[in-house]
Amino acid sequence: MRAARFHHYGGAEVIEIEEVAKPQPARREVLVRVAASSLNAGDIAGRQGKGRPVHAGKLPHIPGYDIAGVIEACGPGVTSFIPGEQVYALTGLRAGGNAEYICLHQDKLGYAPASLDLVSAASVPLAGMTALQGLYGRASLRAGQRLLVIGAAGGVGSFAVQLGKIAGCHVTAVCRDHQVAEILALGADATIDRTREDYSKLGERWDVIYDAAGHLDFAEARRALGPAGIAVATRAYPTSMLAARLQPTGQRYSFVITQSRGHDLALLARLIDAGQLRPLIDRVFPLDQIQAAHRYYEQGGIRGKVVVAVAHPLL
Repeated sequence: MRAARFHHYGGAEVIEIEEVAKPQPARREVLVRVAASSLNAGDIAGRQGKGRPVHAGKLPHIPGYDIAGVIEACGPGVTSFIPGEQVYALTGLRAGGNAEYICLHQDKLGYAPASLDLVSAASVPLAGMTALQGLYGRASLRAGQRLLVIGAAGGVGSFAVQLGKIAGCHVTAVCRDHQVAEILALGADATIDRTREDYSKLGERWDVIYDAAGHLDFAEARRALGPAGIAVATRAYPTSMLAARLQPTGQRYSFVITQSRGHDLALLARLIDAGQLRPLIDRVFPLDQIQAAHRYYEQGGIRGKVVVAVAHPLL
């Protein structure tokens, strides 16, 4: 099978399309014929060597944390799926989605949203579950609250805006001026142009601040939090954790480590098929242009997700 791999760390040029052995499913695994994957910050960091603790000694490495595709075969212990079904998944720390086939434990899979093609479905798992688990899990978001989403135009942020509205919140989105129209179309009630305004100095207060961009400074964020507000980040920063411990009020800080959960994928699919949630896709690259996809992602300013179409022709 064809797969994108790198044998050493570096720039986008280290990723090559190679022929590798097709995997075979273990007892409780399914073999998925991959239609598409999508890029995430972890793919870039891993290729640059920042993810060495994850796959040290395991090079060459196939990146790709999201997949959508069709089940081709099932291990003898699989009880949840059958061949031919369309599924999507977060692959986990081992990645491997930028390949024509991947084997995954059945518990990691969910049925792909029926209303999406598989290329679009591949943009959902990591970003969607990160937003879902951060807002509904860590923040315990509830109706009537004021939610601020930092990095609202990115993959995670665009889902967070929509999930906030689904929960019945007033949502303010922090993004760039040229992204405002799309974010308002996703349901945001108000926007803040991060290139012109500092949300923490506007004198407004929010019940929940969700940092989808992963750069939250709690010492700064608490100036914009209500007395019992919570700031949730997609990365853990020691300085923010320390600042939260030293904070004498009821304000809190937390971070989300995304878990691969089939029931979360099922919920996201239901919301998508009900027309309440949709992925925001910036651009689709074929697998042969994986280097170009990485370079495009690294330029920044992405609106939503960058997807890598693996199957040719597309399923």
